Amino acid sequence: MEPVITLVLAAGASRRMGTVKALLPWGQKTVLQHLLDEAAASGPGETLIITGAYQEDVLGVLGPSSNRAHHNPDWKAGMGSSLASGVREVERRFPEADALLVLLADQPLITRDYLRQIREAHQGYPEHIIASDYGKSAGVPALFPRRFWKALKDLSRDQGAKGLIASRKTECRVLDPGPAITDIDTPEAYVKALRKAGIKT
Repeated sequence: MEPVITLVLAAGASRRMGTVKALLPWGQKTVLQHLLDEAAASGPGETLIITGAYQEDVLGVLGPSSNRAHHNPDWKAGMGSSLASGVREVERRFPEADALLVLLADQPLITRDYLRQIREAHQGYPEHIIASDYGKSAGVPALFPRRFWKALKDLSRDQGAKGLIASRKTECRVLDPGPAITDIDTPEAYVKALRKAGIKT
């Protein structure tokens, strides 16, 4: 079987930030490149980036890696649409894949160590969803065995993976992500994340 396939959702319009969150500077890299490097360092398997509002900008930064991107033309419908589009593309490109690790392109505090924890939990519980604890709910980063992919493709267009995870609590293992799930939705949140990472602006 294929190793874990990583799906990075980078399709949103970044309205609250006012610029492309995935392409913000993160040290000597962009946020997106940092996440791709962390994902690659966490274990074997291909990565697919789902683009939407800023497709050309993202492809321009990816350069030779642009063949790792897939555009969701229906990105305005919401995260559920982009996730479903990504799952369908993973099935097309990697028909032997049996697990999907879903990341958001606006969580730059995700580390290779935490992604390794998710992979290790998957090895111990290969039929379970491995999700991240948000306190009152669980969400991504999350790893989904193939048996959940149809449900991911059937998500309502504006609903992300949290609804599916909530509906399958007995089939989930939830991990403590620490600061990994910090979103950079606003300029203020971005500055705070940089400080947490020890990156000087």
